[in-house]
Amino acid sequence: MGYAAVFMSAKEKLARYAGSKRVLSRMDRRTFGLAGLSAFALAGCRKDPALALHGQRLASVPASLIDGTGINLASLARPAVIRFWGLWCGPCRIDEPHWDAAVRALKPLQGSEPRFDILSVHIGLAPKGGPSLAAWAARRAPDVAVPIVDDRTQRLTQSIGVPGTPLVLLVDATGGIIDHAWAFKSSRGAARFVGKVRNFVGSA
Repeated sequence: MGYAAVFMSAKEKLARYAGSKRVLSRMDRRTFGLAGLSAFALAGCRKDPALALHGQRLASVPASLIDGTGINLASLARPAVIRFWGLWCGPCRIDEPHWDAAVRALKPLQGSEPRFDILSVHIGLAPKGGPSLAAWAARRAPDVAVPIVDDRTQRLTQSIGVPGTPLVLLVDATGGIIDHAWAFKSSRGAARFVGKVRNFVGSA
């Protein structure tokens, strides 16, 4: 299934999730529209646009977790798995079970003193009429909960050049982008990415 088809089915499912009477804010419509454009663009691209990120270093941009703790992804000083997503993003919500499966498999690999970090970056604002980002995060089970960066201004996302969502980046200890994955789409896709992380961390 192409990205366009994934987006269209995601849009329909998100409408059911949010309720047919909910009206998106201007920012929600713009952000949701950008996700759609990304999906259609990816469907027609022969070359994956995220490949252009490989070898680049994350820009040093101060950010905050949803609890207000400051963070700079360029200064983590250890490898990281970072997912870019949004509550407004249909494909992100549909792929959430597979992301959760990846997180469950990755957490044991971190060790007692984490060998790498697992984070997610929420882009933009949560849709009106739905749960806030903090409320959504509070309902997450401990085995799939990871720190969430609140990028409501999209400054961090734009500094990296994220071409669409959901996008998962594998980053080395210096902030260099090593690999990526779009929606896992299946348990096999999640396992494939976990294998890449395992191999990289084992050789780092």
